[in-house]
Amino acid sequence: MKIIKKLIMSLVVLAAILGAVVIGGYVYVRSTFGIDLFNTAGQLKTLLREVDEEELCPNAYGDEDFVGYKDVINTEIDGLIKYDEGKGYNGYTVDFTALAGKTFPASVGFNEKQLGALAQTVFYQQTGGKVTIGDKEVTVTVAQTDISEISENGSADFNIVVKLDLTPFKEEMNGFPYKYFKKYIPDSFFVSSTVCVEKTDARFAYTLTHKSLTLNNLSADDTDDLFHTLDAVLKIGSAEDMNMQIGTVVTNALIGNETNPGFAYSLKAISADAFEFANIADTDFFVVY
Repeated sequence: MKIIKKLIMSLVVLAAILGAVVIGGYVYVRSTFGIDLFNTAGQLKTLLREVDEEELCPNAYGDEDFVGYKDVINTEIDGLIKYDEGKGYNGYTVDFTALAGKTFPASVGFNEKQLGALAQTVFYQQTGGKVTIGDKEVTVTVAQTDISEISENGSADFNIVVKLDLTPFKEEMNGFPYKYFKKYIPDSFFVSSTVCVEKTDARFAYTLTHKSLTLNNLSADDTDDLFHTLDAVLKIGSAEDMNMQIGTVVTNALIGNETNPGFAYSLKAISADAFEFANIADTDFFVVY
């Protein structure tokens, strides 16, 4: 997650650079790096604007979706999902020991909101809901998942929106020049990651490819351009780098592989064959069968 730390600190540094730019500096940066700092200033203004969570995450899950995926799973594999108030995420955990002696049913499938709730449950169980960025533990929450562009072989574009807590970084922004920009940095960012999950055989193998990334209210094009600016000046990497990082973490939690068993791959122990994305009765599903 080093790229995320670099992004956060780089935004502050870039704001300082923009504050000091004069016309001569603007012309030099544009001719040398191909960067329009006035465009960048507009992107930063948009990025730091307050976010409407309902607009940004129209597919966000609710409490009923935890109940929904629990019922879907436990109807077929009794005891796999546990609910204990105060434990896990929102009281929910996956008890993989419950697989012992069980037989896999024909299939289990989850709609997009249930899938988001399941992704957050497994991710929280694996990590405590925190990732280490630099030397700080930062809270990351899966806010929604969305499935689109489903192909005949069960591959699809998979969108994941995560909420990234920035307060651990803001708490240390007390020195020059960071303290002057601290109040302009929000307490959290929303990162919308879309990857193509491409099935590569009839079982659990898959590859991920970059589709798009957006930060808060920025468009995908403006996000790409902002990353280009930051990378050219401060060497933080590309939007594709961050997109693949987030996509990999969440798909590993949901699907997984031999070295990083996720929810679906763990069901292989009771003879599950594969996963796929599917549209059933005009509703998009993630299916394990």
